[in-house]
Amino acid sequence: MVDRPEPPLWGTLIAAALRSAGLSAREAARRAGISEGRWRQIAGGYQVVRPNVYAQVRGPAATLAKMATAAGVTPDQLAAAGREDAALAMLRQQKDRSAGEEMLARVRAMDTDQARELLATLARQLGVSLTGAERGDSERRYGA
Repeated sequence: MVDRPEPPLWGTLIAAALRSAGLSAREAARRAGISEGRWRQIAGGYQVVRPNVYAQVRGPAATLAKMATAAGVTPDQLAAAGREDAALAMLRQQKDRSAGEEMLARVRAMDTDQARELLATLARQLGVSLTGAERGDSERRYGA
């Protein structure tokens, strides 16, 4: 009988972080946007091919970065666990999230007319045609 492989260092790190946070793998997987089964494969470092046959699973850097974020693991911890690629992906994801949050804050700060103008501009740029009533309203307001 073949023994199951030991989890990789990053998998052990993530499992410990989940325990510390009192978070289940199911909930963490939901937060990371992956299935619980995939979560367990990546954290465990293997998948079962057939009884007593295991295949190594490393997991893409971006996926592991999402898992680490959901578990509360830092980029430095992830790098120390041997996944610098995932730590860099995590930093990029944090930067993207910050930029997105800043943009949303700016949109939320707009008054109604500014928001409508932004939506009309986006619709034009995307080639979305407005219905008659919406078109007339937009043309009256913005001279479109």
